[in-house]
Amino acid sequence: MAHHPAIVTTAGGHLPVGTLLAEPLLRGTLVAGREGLERGVGWCLPLSETRRCAGDPDRDLAGVAVHLPVTAVAAPEEAAAVVGDLVRRDAAALLAWRPPGVDSDLDAAARAAEAAGVPLLALPAEADYRAVSRLIGQKALAQSAHILEYGSRVHRTLAEVLARGPGVPAMARAVVGLSRCGVLICDADGERLAWEEAPGAAPTDPDALLAALPGSLGDDGESAQATEVRLRPDPDGPPVHVIVTPVLVGGQVFGRMVMVERACPPDPHDLAQHRVVAEHGATLIGSEMLRQRSVRAAEERARGDFVEALVHGRFADSHELGARARHHGFDVDGHFAVHVVAAASLLPVGRDYLRRTLSATRTAQNLEPGGCALTAAISSTIVVIQQVPERDPIGQRADAARFAERLHRALRPHLGDDLRVTHGRPGQGAAGVASGYHEARLTMGLAWHTAADPVCGYDDLRVFAALKDVARSAEAKSFARETLAPLRRANGGDLEKIVLAYIRTSGNLNAAARDLGLHRNTMLYKLDRASRALRMDIRSADAQFMFWLAHHIDTLTTVTGTLDDEMAPPAAAPG
Repeated sequence: MAHHPAIVTTAGGHLPVGTLLAEPLLRGTLVAGREGLERGVGWCLPLSETRRCAGDPDRDLAGVAVHLPVTAVAAPEEAAAVVGDLVRRDAAALLAWRPPGVDSDLDAAARAAEAAGVPLLALPAEADYRAVSRLIGQKALAQSAHILEYGSRVHRTLAEVLARGPGVPAMARAVVGLSRCGVLICDADGERLAWEEAPGAAPTDPDALLAALPGSLGDDGESAQATEVRLRPDPDGPPVHVIVTPVLVGGQVFGRMVMVERACPPDPHDLAQHRVVAEHGATLIGSEMLRQRSVRAAEERARGDFVEALVHGRFADSHELGARARHHGFDVDGHFAVHVVAAASLLPVGRDYLRRTLSATRTAQNLEPGGCALTAAISSTIVVIQQVPERDPIGQRADAARFAERLHRALRPHLGDDLRVTHGRPGQGAAGVASGYHEARLTMGLAWHTAADPVCGYDDLRVFAALKDVARSAEAKSFARETLAPLRRANGGDLEKIVLAYIRTSGNLNAAARDLGLHRNTMLYKLDRASRALRMDIRSADAQFMFWLAHHIDTLTTVTGTLDDEMAPPAAAPG
């Protein structure tokens, strides 16, 4: 009968050949291929059976020990051919059996097996196929039952921790308690979620360990199998042996669990047990990560709904505002500055835009942990509501400007170089938030039209703010339209750009020509054409002021019209 084994398996879950050699029937039979004793065996087949399926490309011999008579490998040429074919098909071991009365030589087969690194065993007469296949089957079955029993105990222990819902760090502590290994858990982006040191083990730097891990190990999303890796987190320190297991939920990679062995190389029995712990631990940690992701998504949706209602003033009454404000930690009597973040990477294009948006939103949310900062993704932008101290308006605007600079620096690595951050003037309570949001959105629209700095506030575009009310009048819109129309009809609008550059350089002809990349004479010719179209000399101060005013009113009309359509959609047509 086979002995009841401890858990010692290969990466594929099979018995190592070296474990089988401890059985009385096979003890002392190894003649070649000692370096292949770690190869896994799960089944035994006679040579005749392997030859019947040799033409089938889908049938290989991985994990199979081949039982063959010594007469099949007696001749040197025949031995090389048989061993070569079985090695090519990845046979785990070769079991050469001497029937009673047969005394054939195994020297040629031993040389071929030694060269290929495949164990070759010389079996005695009593080790016929029936006896050996029964032995291997019993050993494999006993090992599977032992692994199943141990796996059930591991799963039950971890499931009890999961049922209490204490989070990923508690799951990591439970895995440490089962394995006595250090455990590192990170998410799909490589961010560390939990680290638990093994009791009594040499201290390990988790950040150095995380940096030393291969970037895509086990992240194919197809297999939850653990992978063994030998790393050197500290260039001057000893290597460590780790088991890396992808955390998969529904085929999607949620992260990785890394178990750090106490010894390098580890004990085979400990390593086999830790593989079982890794398999069940990664599965249940994935369930906990999925639960936490669902909780975070619900919180983000609730916060986003509140922020959107706040910036648009969509509360039924003060009681609703107060109830929801208490839930989100919003001080209804506090002072707030509203910031709007915009970038091309926030547009709903491609598969990763949602992940980038959520990552940037969390970064903005955590930028000022000491104060109230509410964030939400609204209309392809990120809105950040920052609480400012109750002080004079000038100081509050300075606080808002400094926060906007910090926000830009923090989000630029996530969203790219075209990132823009604008903010309105700080105000008090929900009404101040709604007003600040409108000013921040207006500033964002003007910033795109006027090539303003990447970070700017409503006060930075005060000239537009001063003209905002004037630009809404019908007379102002008519004045802008009539002033700009002649230039826009002439030469496809090219003259308008030239006149703006000329005014922007304070009437410096040479500087405007350099900015536009034109020759000085070409610039003169274009300005003459513009003067004829406008029926006034563009070189005069009055003409330049009229054109400048018309352009600013037109820009304001365009931006505010778009903003009004978005923030206050027109009513549906009657019936």
